[in-house]
Amino acid sequence: MCPLSPNEMTTPFPFLRLPRLALISVFMHMEPNEVIMFALLSKRANKLSKSLRKLSASSIDLVVENDSHYLAVLFIYRQELPFNTSNFSVAETVSHEKVGLSVSEWIERVQDGTNCKSLKRVDLRGPPRLDMCDARSSLKNISELYIHPGCPNSFAKEALEILSPVTNEITMWSIPFENREEFRTFLRTNLDYLSIYHCASEIPKFEFSMDDVLIANPLKLDLIEGPSRVEDINQFFLNWLQNTIDSRMEHFSMNVRENVDEDNLLNGLDAVPF
Repeated sequence: MCPLSPNEMTTPFPFLRLPRLALISVFMHMEPNEVIMFALLSKRANKLSKSLRKLSASSIDLVVENDSHYLAVLFIYRQELPFNTSNFSVAETVSHEKVGLSVSEWIERVQDGTNCKSLKRVDLRGPPRLDMCDARSSLKNISELYIHPGCPNSFAKEALEILSPVTNEITMWSIPFENREEFRTFLRTNLDYLSIYHCASEIPKFEFSMDDVLIANPLKLDLIEGPSRVEDINQFFLNWLQNTIDSRMEHFSMNVRENVDEDNLLNGLDAVPF
């Protein structure tokens, strides 16, 4: 075979004009990430890729890091072994950089091409370039929102305001709200699970107390390094067990830094330490 000349190497290849059988063969030899990137080129490319190579992702996560964001697409495959079968997973990373689509269009195109209708998890890890308002329309039915240390309070607050109504579980490392009223409004959200780390030690604007927990609506609430005043904790449990608070909460746990007096903590609760 003769090597291609420089002119031939720069001539666009009419890929979309190939016969259908040839296109099928090409798509079947492409990696999942290559199929996804091809689908991002245009609506026509997306339609073609869906008809020739049907992908089925197990889950999609949106990861926002320092000055970048990407989708982590997980595929699970079944491998036939001599005496049994085994499942193995492959994660594909799809960057938004140089795609030429808005954030919402990018997310929706990847979801459409991988037959995955919603995001499993949104990870916020650092100062973003992501416009959360632009992504709003594509962020629906999210299983988990995780706000890591280092995520700016302003962005974390915006993300909570937009995503809390469509998220089942939220984990965050600090409270980004500027006042107690904003925080209490958030606590009234009907979540399945809420976990807050450093809730007593890293609040710049107001002091967190057990009174705030009284109005919390998540079905399960975990507080890490929460308020450590034993009398307040004991009174909260008394009110909770006596159904004197209007809350959906069914499970509550809290860790504190200091040692506590177990007798005072359990006073009147008809409970024993374990």
